[in-house]
Amino acid sequence: MELHYPIYIPSKGRADKCLTARALDDEGTPFRIVVEPQERKSYADAYGEARVLVLPFSDRGLVPVRNWIKDHATEEGYLRHWQLDDDLTSLKQCAKGGRVKREFRPLLASSEAFVDRYENVAIAGLKSAAYGHQTKVPFKTNQQVYGCVLVLNDLPYRWRGLRGEDTDFSLQVLSGGWCTILFEAFQFDTVSSGTMSGGNTDGYEGDGRLERARELQRRWPKLIKIRRTHGRPGFDCGHIWRKFDTPLKRAK
Repeated sequence: MELHYPIYIPSKGRADKCLTARALDDEGTPFRIVVEPQERKSYADAYGEARVLVLPFSDRGLVPVRNWIKDHATEEGYLRHWQLDDDLTSLKQCAKGGRVKREFRPLLASSEAFVDRYENVAIAGLKSAAYGHQTKVPFKTNQQVYGCVLVLNDLPYRWRGLRGEDTDFSLQVLSGGWCTILFEAFQFDTVSSGTMSGGNTDGYEGDGRLERARELQRRWPKLIKIRRTHGRPGFDCGHIWRKFDTPLKRAK
């Protein structure tokens, strides 16, 4: 199966270790890395000038980068686009009670084909393999998606805030009456948060986690609760997704 939608990889400080780009390059799947102006040369040297998109700004964090990517894909005339984190090591497919490593292209293309059957899917994504051992169904609706996400471009919603923007974006689309799809049978592996330099790891230092949790709670006071796990502050949202029950609607 061929991909119909472009793959964007927002990246910073990881020209020598953009794991997602390496994996896609190895299998020959097209992609573009979105970088800040001061890092254009290092990424171009590593992955080729044609694969590098240069932002018109620097040091503003991930949120405006995600919005810029959405605008870029829209201007290029695409219905949807992929945003993949730059630290994905592999994709896997659940089969016969286990998980098999697969190339990115067939799993992403299959995801696109499934999503395009419906007219009310705002975002869809693959499940983190860290939580994949309890998979019982091929997909779930109206869940949070992050890390490896297919985004409908014609949405009024924007990423906003601090590092908790993935949760906020999912809540925006679900509260707006849209559906999300989380593919349980297709999963992504990634390095552990905070273990690789570059990227957005600085957001996890100091009071970063607590600030993100408080911001989400201010935006969604009836849904988000702050809690501590293993001594670290964060937000509790695992219980809220069942509140959203909009059914999938077949495309005409």
